[in-house]
Amino acid sequence: MMMTGDEHFLEETIIEILSKLPVKSLLRFRCICKSWCALFNKHNFISKHLNNDHNTRLIVHYMEKFDGPDESSYPLFLCSLFPDETLTNLSLQDLDNPVRGELVGPYNGIFCIFGNNNRITLWNRATKESRVLPKCTTVFPKYTSIFCKCTGFGLDPMSTDYKLVLIFTLWNEKLDLLYEFSHVAVYSLSTNSWRYCDCFKSNHYYMDGAFDSVYLDGVCYWLSEFRDNDHKVILSFHLGNEVFEEIQEPYIPESTPTILGIYNHSLCLLLSHNIENYYDIWVMKYKCWIKQLSLGPLNGVRTPLGFWKKGAFFVHSTNEQLLLYDPNTQEMRDLGRKSFHFSVHIYRESLIRVKQEDNLLDFDIPWHLLGVYQTDASLP
Repeated sequence: MMMTGDEHFLEETIIEILSKLPVKSLLRFRCICKSWCALFNKHNFISKHLNNDHNTRLIVHYMEKFDGPDESSYPLFLCSLFPDETLTNLSLQDLDNPVRGELVGPYNGIFCIFGNNNRITLWNRATKESRVLPKCTTVFPKYTSIFCKCTGFGLDPMSTDYKLVLIFTLWNEKLDLLYEFSHVAVYSLSTNSWRYCDCFKSNHYYMDGAFDSVYLDGVCYWLSEFRDNDHKVILSFHLGNEVFEEIQEPYIPESTPTILGIYNHSLCLLLSHNIENYYDIWVMKYKCWIKQLSLGPLNGVRTPLGFWKKGAFFVHSTNEQLLLYDPNTQEMRDLGRKSFHFSVHIYRESLIRVKQEDNLLDFDIPWHLLGVYQTDASLP
């Protein structure tokens, strides 16, 4: 039986209302009727819920000096969530990781935890579900360590499958230089298995694992740079055909891309001019870069950190404050935190199902070697 216009309008209105509710409420509503339970598992609804501005929160990684018992001090690494999506209430919540390990992400609401015993765990904080991934059979040559690791996660629109992407830049300890090619592993959530893709030349690009990937419409993006001239470049990985492509930055003399993000559902870059405290926001439209805004001078800014909503972005000030700058109102807000180091991450509650019976297989790659060789970006 076909729906009438009024019935269709009512259904669309209900979906619109449901897409703005927190995950906790939607999980309770699954038992109301079968159609709602099925709706919450559909990729279109999951994406609609993810991309709702009301579902956007800030996660901040920062350091505080902790005084030891012998009057010495050492940095304490902290990771906290701002529960208020408007950032009016600046109270923080600690992230209660289900397992110990290095917390990476979130990507579409999913965290990746590189934990003890060489395991990788996917964790959905909103649904409280987690999954230990099966063994990755990547075999590295002898005398090899991991120079850098980059991560991406998102929906493959061709197969409607969620995929985790790991890019390993490897170091030859015997020859004391980088291996020529990176290794790429792709995990499929639906098949619970790994596969391996063609690699790009790792001695051509420098990829900093400290930067998050950006996901948009089936593609993961990383801000990288050429090793031979330090010019920035964007590497993209299409989750459907699993192919890497190179996207050139908008070349502006005496400027440097510093932040890669999303602006009005388009890929965007924040360019920092060598003239102190002047910035441009560039947006990718129809495979062309278009300058959206010019900003500045923004006095007292040490470095930009990441995009927020509607073109706003976070900055680290010269007096170690975490600030939010809104180019629409030209307002600079103090978020009430001071540290000598910040990194910011966008968190959205997600309905993506990751739950599965625990897989007790260990991950082969020696994560304890991560970070040993990351201090020098000028290596060949």
